[in-house]
Amino acid sequence: MRPESVYTKLQRIAQQAANFPERVFTTLVHLIDEEFLIEAYHRIRKNAAPGIDGMTAEEYGLNLEKNVSDLLERMKSGKYRASPVKKVRIEKEDGSIRELGICQFEDKVAQKAVAMILNAIYEQDFYDFSYGFRPERSAHQCLRHLRNNCMQKNINWIVDLDICGFFDNLDRNHLREIIKLRVNDGGLLRLIGKWLKAGILDGENLSYTSKGTIQGGTISPILANIYLHTVMDKWYVEQIKPKLGEQSCVVRFADDRAPRTRKRSFKVLEAIG
Repeated sequence: MRPESVYTKLQRIAQQAANFPERVFTTLVHLIDEEFLIEAYHRIRKNAAPGIDGMTAEEYGLNLEKNVSDLLERMKSGKYRASPVKKVRIEKEDGSIRELGICQFEDKVAQKAVAMILNAIYEQDFYDFSYGFRPERSAHQCLRHLRNNCMQKNINWIVDLDICGFFDNLDRNHLREIIKLRVNDGGLLRLIGKWLKAGILDGENLSYTSKGTIQGGTISPILANIYLHTVMDKWYVEQIKPKLGEQSCVVRFADDRAPRTRKRSFKVLEAIG
């Protein structure tokens, strides 16, 4: 019997998540094999700067099968260790400084594999008004969604809110408990914990923080959306919208270019008739 393809695995997970919205997934990490990691490699942007080991995507790909085989063995045996995130500063056109975090490429591959699994599940749960960092969704679609709602519902007021510095201040304990409501796989949770606690290397100074998620990590967008889906989107749908009625809507998207704060932020537009 031929092994199940990556596409088939993800489709099967997505179908189960869609059919059973209350299901808690407990056995997922075993789905990550060499083929899965190779697919994760191909889904990563290749022109990103290297992490603290200096390894580029091109160099990693020269011996791809051996590299992912070694990575997989360490992930399964518990020997895998997440490397610190390299902190860099980039000068913007307006003269301000933007701080970025760059993960080691191997960590990006592992993170991407886990993100693929989480996306397959949570894309079935996320609301249609959520547009930030989601596959096949854009800012133009977000604006169209807002415009259509304003026209159809005769909206008179729009409240524009920014959640600034979200990635730096996310509560990790709450995030873990939120994930466990839908994905309670010990292997995946341990991997996520390693990335969150990896530390930040700023020049020669290594520091650790008890809050926030990995700046520049390929796992960060889905972790952010899982958190905000639970604490904000569901709160609006279940508690606020019933009070305001159908003459209101929310649209959420992500903006990582805010010039005043120079921090990644999530933007929320609440339209009220």
